[in-house]
Amino acid sequence: MKQKSTRRAVTEGLFDVIEEDRSIVLVSSDSVGVIKAQDFIEKFPSNFIEVGISEQAAMAISAGIASCGMTPVYVSYAVFATQRACEQLRNAVSYPRLNVKVIGANGGMGSGEREGVTHQGLEDLGITRTIPGITVLSPADAGQVRQAVRAITEKIDGPVYLRIGSGRDPEFWDEDTPFEFGKCRTFFDEGEELVIFGHGFVLPCIKLACRELSSRGVRVRGVEVSTIKPLPENEVLDHLKGCKAALVVEDHTTIGGLGSAVCETSSALCPRRIIRIGLDDQFSESGTPEELFEKYGITVHSIVEKAEEALSNTLSIRS
Repeated sequence: MKQKSTRRAVTEGLFDVIEEDRSIVLVSSDSVGVIKAQDFIEKFPSNFIEVGISEQAAMAISAGIASCGMTPVYVSYAVFATQRACEQLRNAVSYPRLNVKVIGANGGMGSGEREGVTHQGLEDLGITRTIPGITVLSPADAGQVRQAVRAITEKIDGPVYLRIGSGRDPEFWDEDTPFEFGKCRTFFDEGEELVIFGHGFVLPCIKLACRELSSRGVRVRGVEVSTIKPLPENEVLDHLKGCKAALVVEDHTTIGGLGSAVCETSSALCPRRIIRIGLDDQFSESGTPEELFEKYGITVHSIVEKAEEALSNTLSIRS
């Protein structure tokens, strides 16, 4: 499977928009190397601020920049941007609804062994979902990330959290496929007996699982939900209404992420049997992405197994 860096895609996205909007400022807490932004800094030195390894200061400085009418794009590791600087994200950025764009790298276990468990952002979506007023996005691949950078700087006035990967991220959509904010997107459709929702870099695995389930006679649909918040609730409900059961697969803890969002919507408006696949209530380990996904059950085999379990225990409640 081809890979392309979502980290580098952020810098490419900034190049796409900076000439049209010179109010954009890249803010780094020793994270220039994360998105390979050296060429951006050389060309646009006045649109760059480096604060060193000080994420709380970087978030607060980003808030100050936004309060002056500029558009800061703060890049750090997901685990540090959403946890070490969580107070500043809540109180300095979100409470006054400032136009700060936060980009978190190493979302999930895909970073594997390179930086280890301390740099795996596995709670980032759950944390940001709970903070009022933040838009939370998890694009599928590098092409989608590049377009999402344009979307968040041009179309969304307010705080955004954008999740990216490790730099060795599988390509899923064609390069020219537009990023669609606030929508679900079907990528496999052979019926609606079972719906599998997912986001980010596990989508290729979900697609393979859909093919296997289809070969076993299951009428299955695969659906990308890249906008975690605000959840495209009506579209999620449309998919749930026609199915017997659903799965949500994500490279994130099963607490607080897309799985929780879908379950909240289902329980309130359209009860269905829903199984969440991700990292259960535990810390991950350091290791290669393949080893970690195998250990924690984010595999084609696990998805197929859980899908069959879900269908064998479907609820009788129908909308």
